[in-house]
Amino acid sequence: MDTHYKIRKATASDSHRVPEIMLQAMEEMIFRLIRQEDQQAAVQFLTQLFQQKGNLYSYENTFVAVDMNDRIIGSLTGYDGDRFIELRQPILDLIADHYANNLIPETETAGGEFYIDSIAVAPIARGKGIGTKLLHHAITHAQENHFNQVGLLVDLANPNARKLYERIGFHVGKKTYVAGSAYYHMYMQLT
Repeated sequence: MDTHYKIRKATASDSHRVPEIMLQAMEEMIFRLIRQEDQQAAVQFLTQLFQQKGNLYSYENTFVAVDMNDRIIGSLTGYDGDRFIELRQPILDLIADHYANNLIPETETAGGEFYIDSIAVAPIARGKGIGTKLLHHAITHAQENHFNQVGLLVDLANPNARKLYERIGFHVGKKTYVAGSAYYHMYMQLT
């Protein structure tokens, strides 16, 4: 595979690929939201949200890594943590209306930060530094938009991801739980 790629803002038309990549980072959570362990149903759920504006998983909040043939090989979704509750509401409405699920997962960010909700790289592109480039792009975006901090959650069961984030400059913060799973909130101060 060609290792040359660029990072750009996602568009609604990227929905043919991005939700499938996003699911790799959030499968357990999405299965809880849709109350079934069905990858096709999960991709459809994410596709619907990705194509719409004004929710956590919208294309508006996503950057994609594309190769020289314009194939999407990675994605990062992030947003203003102060908007989490507002951006989460359309998802809660959707799961209540279509999946009979009244779950309200814990808030993932305390706000006051650019929050990285998900980052994933297609299996064929792993190990090429794409995830790191996406993270650096998000950090630059946060700086350009005057955020004081970048934050994310890392699963306690994923020490390799934690090491990657620490190498980039993130620090381990408090332990938190979201929908029954344990995470560390990791953060990077920008000021």
